[in-house]
Amino acid sequence: MSLLFRLAVFVPVLYLVAVVVVGQQHVTARDVMKAAAARTARWLVWTAVLLLSMTVADVWIIGW
Repeated sequence: MSLLFRLAVFVPVLYLVAVVVVGQQHVTARDVMKAAAARTARWLVWTAVLLLSMTVADVWIIGW
């Protein structure tokens, strides 16, 4: 699978999960969508940090 396809599936799924998570704390759809977008962006940053740290650990332990 290509990386682009994986991202095209991962980001919308992550957004839908965020809608479910933040939907319990907000009343209007606009508030839910804004909060879900912010949470999705935060989760994408954390995903990138975790992937980078795993890659660094892999290179450090196993080698390139």
